[in-house]
Amino acid sequence: MTDNNFDYDSFVRNPPNPIDIDDLTLQDSLFSSNSPSLSPCNSFNISSLNINGLKMFSQNKIELLNDFFSLKHISFGGVVDTHIHPKQLHFLSKRLSNYTVFSSVLDTSQHVRSSGGVSLFIENSLASHVHTYTSLSSRLLSVDLYFKGNIKLRIFVVYVPPPSDQSLRDETIDLLISALSDAKRLGFHHAVCGDFNMHLDQFYPVFFNQPQIASKRIHRLFNFLLSNGYVDFTPVNFSPTSLGTFHRADIISRIDYVWSCPLLKRFLLTSVIFDVRDLSLSDHNPVITYYDSSFLFSSIKPARARQLQRRSRRIFSFDSVTPSQWEDFSAHVDNLCNISPAVFASWHVNHMCEYLYTHIIAGANAILPARTVDYCVNTHIPSLLPMTVNGLAI
Repeated sequence: MTDNNFDYDSFVRNPPNPIDIDDLTLQDSLFSSNSPSLSPCNSFNISSLNINGLKMFSQNKIELLNDFFSLKHISFGGVVDTHIHPKQLHFLSKRLSNYTVFSSVLDTSQHVRSSGGVSLFIENSLASHVHTYTSLSSRLLSVDLYFKGNIKLRIFVVYVPPPSDQSLRDETIDLLISALSDAKRLGFHHAVCGDFNMHLDQFYPVFFNQPQIASKRIHRLFNFLLSNGYVDFTPVNFSPTSLGTFHRADIISRIDYVWSCPLLKRFLLTSVIFDVRDLSLSDHNPVITYYDSSFLFSSIKPARARQLQRRSRRIFSFDSVTPSQWEDFSAHVDNLCNISPAVFASWHVNHMCEYLYTHIIAGANAILPARTVDYCVNTHIPSLLPMTVNGLAI
């Protein structure tokens, strides 16, 4: 039965677009920042931007793109609809000295409305992990990164043509679904960013209430993503004055996304839409999705320890904590968590969890006893461990 009052926004856990993130003062947290120029701690990000062509005003747009990457400390920057040859983009990208660019081939056919062109800019410290990249078409690129600890990350950048070019649109969608299926089969953590030229907000009610219609060929891409557990955390905005990812005249919509596969979505923190309307960079706003950097380093830590011949690690000795230590620990954490309840309640749940985790660990480090164990020792959860700190260990 169709429920017209169903809260799709809450169901899919898409938060309102965060504002004034750079004004928050939380220490050692994702949103830690004393000024807009500081990089968020313990996270990496993937962004998506339709730059609406680089043939015109290319120097100015590249400078603005560099400013955006630097300001938001972009780790992986997907840029679509460049309309220029990879060699030209490689030349222009020299202005972005902190990034390495990987680009698709360019479609030079006369019958297409847009020549396409998609690229992925990777911050240099991460670009060293690139294993291979593949231009699947002028509108679809994949880049594989291998990290220590058998961590494999594949990032797709896609530009899905608009419905006015239905044949090319169908071809791109089918190619993307096939590529995502291959990534899943090969065990890659993977994400796909880009301009989909379709409205997820309009598809949600169809997907939840009319599965027979959702399974039709016209909806196959969104149906594939949602049916296979992919998640997009881009804020859903229904207000006429809200910030979308595409704006032209009085039209505001959300057609740009960063989708995360089931393996990668466990590390999702949040997403934001960044307003570039005043910069003349594009008629699209970029989407930035943040991930917990433990994805990159949780398996690297023991691998690095083996490399350095370290045989031990430090954990909290919860079994030996006295009642007075629990009281001191609780009081210490309360003092650390000095944000007002009203501000805390306005945050997305991922922000709340990250804030609490940061301060609970800081309190544990300051108050609770710890011991050193061998890396190969599996720790257990003590039977009397209070629920507030159940399972916390470093």
